Amino acid sequence: MLNTYLVIASALVAAQVTAFPGGAPRSACASMAPIHMLFGAQSGDVPFTLSVSSGESNSASPVTVTLQATGDADFRGYMIQARSGTETTGVGSFSAEGSQGKTMDCPGGTANAVTHSSRVRRKNETFLWTPPADFQGQVTMKATVVVGFRTFYTELHSTPVTVV
Repeated sequence: MLNTYLVIASALVAAQVTAFPGGAPRSACASMAPIHMLFGAQSGDVPFTLSVSSGESNSASPVTVTLQATGDADFRGYMIQARSGTETTGVGSFSAEGSQGKTMDCPGGTANAVTHSSRVRRKNETFLWTPPADFQGQVTMKATVVVGFRTFYTELHSTPVTVV
């Protein structure tokens, strides 16, 4: 009987590992949390940076957003959104051209998030983010980064971008 439970548990874990190799599901848009059953996010030093090319932007001046591994680290998955204050929806739109990622349409927008499009290991990804024409205020890029099924980081933030 114990062997049966072990086989079932192993199959469930294997299914979860390969469940989203083509990107985060739409159900992750608000929480940006991976569905990794009993495993929680890593704590301590984060081996990644999330940077922006400018601290100021407008709808005619996109910002380059870069997710970069530091040292020997690399990552398989990610999700990035621009967030205003404590909002749980993405602001503006991304372009994934020239990256190994793809845009996502989360509730409230079009291409308002980016995610991985395969589980290939990588050291960096770069995107263009454009704020909406009718928005003024501050946003911060927010990312979740997945190294492997048991190793992921949440609440990675960039410096703020002021949209004028």
